[in-house]
Amino acid sequence: MKFNFAYIYIFVFLFSCTQDMKIIKKQSKLSEPTYSSNGFALIYEDSNFKNKIINIKLNNDQNYVLHAFLNNNTLVIITNPFNSKSLTAKVKKTSKFDSIFNIVITKKMAEELSLDMNNPYVEVLSVRNNDKFIAKEASIFEEEKNVANKAPVTSININDLSVSTPEIKVKKKKPSYIIDIAEFYFIESAEIVQNKFEKEENLLNINIEKISDKKFKVYSGPYVSFNSLKKTYFTLSKLGFENLKIINTNK
Repeated sequence: MKFNFAYIYIFVFLFSCTQDMKIIKKQSKLSEPTYSSNGFALIYEDSNFKNKIINIKLNNDQNYVLHAFLNNNTLVIITNPFNSKSLTAKVKKTSKFDSIFNIVITKKMAEELSLDMNNPYVEVLSVRNNDKFIAKEASIFEEEKNVANKAPVTSININDLSVSTPEIKVKKKKPSYIIDIAEFYFIESAEIVQNKFEKEENLLNINIEKISDKKFKVYSGPYVSFNSLKKTYFTLSKLGFENLKIINTNK
C-alpha cells in the first residue's frame, strides 16, 4: 500500500500499540505462561478445510480447538461474555487462520456456549498446570447435568397456581464492538493517524479516546455486528496494523 511507510514511521517514533492478548510471566517452573484474549471465534465447517481457510480438519462433535500459537494440548477456558457460559477444551494443534478470529472451535462447543452464530464473540484464557481447579469450575455442562439427573427426590412442592408470580424479564444486551487500533503518547499523533484514515482511506468511523494525559487511544466503531466491522478490520490489517483488538463494549 502506498501509505505503509508513513504508518511505519509513525509507529516507530510516536506510539506503542496494545495487543489482543496478555502474557503473564512464569510464576514457577511448574507453570506455563497464561494467555488471555477477547475476539470472534471461527466456528468450524468442513468448507473451512476444503477452501484452505484452515489447514486442519476437525470433528464437529468433539470439544477441542485450534489456536494460532498456543501449544498442542494447552488447556483453555472459553467463555461467552453475553451469558457467562464457559467450557474447557484442549488445543488440538497450532494452525494458521485469519487474524480477525482469535480461536477455532467446533459446532458442538458453539451450541454449548449458546453463541450467536452471527456474532460468535468469546473470551479465551489458557490454564496453567497448577490452575486445574479453574478448569474444573468452568466445566459447567455435562457433569452438572448428570448430578442433577441422578439426585434423589427428597420432597415434592406443590405451588398454588392461583397465586400469580411476577415475571422477571432479563433485558438482553445488544452487541457493541470497537476495533482498538493503537495508543499514542500525544494527541497530535493520534489526530495525524485519524486524519490519514479519514482522508486517504475513507474510513469515517475513527475516533480518539483520552485515557490519560499521556495516553490517547485511536479506535474504530462502535459496530453492532461482526459483519459490519469486517471491512474496516481488513483495511486496517492491510495497512500494517497487525495487533488489532476487537473489544466488546457492552458487557
